[in-house]
Amino acid sequence: MRTHTWVRWVSVVGAASLLVTACSADKDKGSSDDTKKVSIASLMGAPDYENVDYDAQQQQVEEAVAKCMVAEGWEYIPVKYPDSGGMVEYTDEDAVAQIEREGLGIAYYLLNDGSNTDNPDDPWATFVDPNQDYIATLSEAEMMAYYGSLSGTEEEQAAASTTEIDPETGEEYTMMTGNLGCQGEAYTEVNGDDITQTPEFWDAMQGYYEELQLRVEADPRIIKMTDAWSTCMADAGYDYENQEAYYEHVYTDLQDRANAVMGDSYGKDPMEGWTQEQMDDFWATASEDEVNALFNQSPELTADQRTQLEAIFAEEVKIGLAEHSCSKELGETGFEVYTDIEEQYALEHEDELKALAVSLGSKE
Repeated sequence: MRTHTWVRWVSVVGAASLLVTACSADKDKGSSDDTKKVSIASLMGAPDYENVDYDAQQQQVEEAVAKCMVAEGWEYIPVKYPDSGGMVEYTDEDAVAQIEREGLGIAYYLLNDGSNTDNPDDPWATFVDPNQDYIATLSEAEMMAYYGSLSGTEEEQAAASTTEIDPETGEEYTMMTGNLGCQGEAYTEVNGDDITQTPEFWDAMQGYYEELQLRVEADPRIIKMTDAWSTCMADAGYDYENQEAYYEHVYTDLQDRANAVMGDSYGKDPMEGWTQEQMDDFWATASEDEVNALFNQSPELTADQRTQLEAIFAEEVKIGLAEHSCSKELGETGFEVYTDIEEQYALEHEDELKALAVSLGSKE
């Protein structure tokens, strides 16, 4: 039996129960500490992300970044990013409106040149980095040094990067570990070291989450909800065994169709085929406008490409609305079932998890 996508998300990406709890904290405002579910992450000593003011926390990070950058000899104004919305509830109406406006995010951004201008409520539409003007005054060499101070030099980033291969698709992707540059230093200063975000932690935890995943998949409640979801989708005209099959179709088949419309050259490294000497010469002599022109190329859509992308977009909206409607119980009740199963599993392995946490340094 293949992994259900929503289960896969809560069990593999980040500190599973912590991320979900952070997203659903508003729903559980009335709960007290004694009613919190035990999770693998909580037994491992992961930070408690519940009821955190992330906007205030981010501003603290920016203030610390500014101090670090000034100490490095640069000018830096703390960036005030658009508010994340804190604990504002994202309603069902909001979700439907977003799907109707953006589909599933595949063709929409190609049709709109990578922007979100059709959404008047998008706070990022008018966002401007206050450091933009200062950065524009720097030479190319100074600019590279600036970003090296801000987020780590190329050498530091290369040393902190590892290449992983998706066992299902064979696709390579790069993961970066460690907090680099002033941004990394500031993040650590404000948030502290988090062992749960290191590859060592997840290498040690992978087996536990895989076992938990299998237990969740086999739970009769999850099977019943998944079958109901599949029936609902079939009634809407879509034949999927589970949500993973749906996501594979959406983000593989539809994405492949969109990529085919755009052509082989779309999304490729603009320096592909260049020699090291050519790249070194470009970075040594290119102006900021030339750099932007090379790396921010937005292809002009032909009438035929636009027509094909609009057809994909329409399909995204239709299937997205159907899945949204069918997944309500699986999303709401499924989360409660998942936390119940995880608590039971975590308590069964409590002693070994706590011992592992001590060995990894996440608990004393």
